[in-house]
Amino acid sequence: MSRKQGKSPRVMGSAPTGLTPIVSLTPHAGHAQDDLLQLKRIERGLKLLTVPMPYLAGLAAALRFSLDDRIPTMGVFASGRMIANPRFAAKLKDDELIFVLAHELLHLALRTHDRARGSHHLEFNYAHDYIINDILRHELGFTTVPAGGLDMPGAREKGAEEIVLEMRRNAENMKSKTQVFDGQETTVGRALGKGSGKGEPGHGNAEAGDVLDEKRERELFPDDAANQQANAEKMREAAERSLALAKAIGAIKGMRGMGDGGQSQLVTALRGLYRTPWQIVLQRWLESVAPGERTFNRPSRRPVESSDVVLPGRRRQGWILNVVLDTSGSMNDEIPRALGAIADFCDTVAVDQVRLLQCDTGVTADDLVAPMDLARYQITGYGGSDLSPAMIRLSEDAQVRAVAIITDGEIAFPAEAMPYDVLWVLPPGASSAFQPPCGRVVRMEQG
Repeated sequence: MSRKQGKSPRVMGSAPTGLTPIVSLTPHAGHAQDDLLQLKRIERGLKLLTVPMPYLAGLAAALRFSLDDRIPTMGVFASGRMIANPRFAAKLKDDELIFVLAHELLHLALRTHDRARGSHHLEFNYAHDYIINDILRHELGFTTVPAGGLDMPGAREKGAEEIVLEMRRNAENMKSKTQVFDGQETTVGRALGKGSGKGEPGHGNAEAGDVLDEKRERELFPDDAANQQANAEKMREAAERSLALAKAIGAIKGMRGMGDGGQSQLVTALRGLYRTPWQIVLQRWLESVAPGERTFNRPSRRPVESSDVVLPGRRRQGWILNVVLDTSGSMNDEIPRALGAIADFCDTVAVDQVRLLQCDTGVTADDLVAPMDLARYQITGYGGSDLSPAMIRLSEDAQVRAVAIITDGEIAFPAEAMPYDVLWVLPPGASSAFQPPCGRVVRMEQG
């Protein structure tokens, strides 16, 4: 892999307001004609890919594009900056270029950057590469993945975490490349690092992937560091609109969470604009599942508007609230906030202890903690996200009557209903596609 350190990008793109123009040109001496040719091809490719995939039009319009010698192939940042090595772009046929551009846009649409946070970054990058390439092969009518991209037939019907586990189990039997879309052929195990062949993520080559992180962007583009976070937030909003449109028109068929029901999902999202504040919903759910009858012998401590009104409280029995934590990487920033909110309400309904189960693809912790300690509870992010082991463990406990599950919805869970009440607590920005077969879903609000 050849990289030229310290060299500035030759041609920069601008943030357009529509699909035209996609890029603005700032020619560099000695490369002006070549750069102009490649950027014209890229501009045309971004327009053409929106014909079979119109749901990507908003993301394509919001891109800022650069040709840059400092990366080996092509990649995208969460801020919406896409960069490509001009020599790599020149090697691609026009239809292959459209495929690769669409691949990068789908990384934004599927929130790969957020979901990989806290896990082994390159491993999760590869998992989404398999899914995206399988989607595009069917959407664009390719028989093989261009430029030697990662290929797993049927990957679009699997979850990323499921593919991560498969990569860990069969790392030395799955083919890969030393870098995305190019490089020497190798195995997934060698590409990800020594640990991958033993069921654990290795370190691998941090520059081999095409999902480029915030630190790398600051290194390559220090002058734009101040706007990085704001741009990333705008792209998250554009990605959510893109995914909602894809569901509404029935696109990306076959992918988990993208099948029938797209229209009703969109209606539900619109109704959600007028929802009751999530904290109130959470408190009402806790009260509805709390054991013990109402009694004036123990007045409620909830504040009321009139001082001469007394509400009945619960007969104190000292019960345990069960909480399951989705410990996938994208949840790291949201869990403390959700746990703190649950802790605020525990005393109201006489919760003495909280049974807290951490779960990735297995139960990694099963602790009893005091409600006051929830907001300071430490967790660790992992690559996998299958909450079935924790939910099944709780189903085997006859004392469990209710479970609050904190997750971003990008999970696997049991197909059958559990013998207890379930409240799914989703953080802001979680996919609107999450609609479990049982239980109630409450979404946390920004702020």
